[in-house]
Amino acid sequence: MMEATAGWRCRPGGRLDMSHGFVRHIRRNQIARDAYERAVRQARGRARGRLTPTPPRPRRPDQQVYRPRRPGERGHPRVPQGVPGETLARAPPPADTRGPRLFCLEYEGDDGCVTAVIVHQGDSAEEVTRRVCARSPLEPALRRALCQRVQDELSKRRGTG
Repeated sequence: MMEATAGWRCRPGGRLDMSHGFVRHIRRNQIARDAYERAVRQARGRARGRLTPTPPRPRRPDQQVYRPRRPGERGHPRVPQGVPGETLARAPPPADTRGPRLFCLEYEGDDGCVTAVIVHQGDSAEEVTRRVCARSPLEPALRRALCQRVQDELSKRRGTG
């Protein structure tokens, strides 16, 4: 076996000589760091004095998404029910002399019921307003506002506005 040189400190059994104190400094630093982190965590906990946290604010406004109605929901046109086991004969839609469809006007009343009226090229604003009011009655002021809005939409789509 080789003899240890003069500058080396070796112990019997091949263990390191820990008398230099290096590991003690590391342990002392770790304990001090743990105590500091614990104190910082406690200080943060005291700084959060709110009992009721507020929900995070949305980053952008909610985007409206079209969701088609299902049969049976409020405001959905009723599907005629026949005798069980019997199929309903569908009549062809009547030929419309009012011109092509321009848009579908949907009005939701205070009760949540939706009234849908299809507006054609040849319709007048007063006629459309009358059809809406026949299904859901409106006050005179609302009736005038609806008539004006329908007139604006008609002139926009007819290209006269």
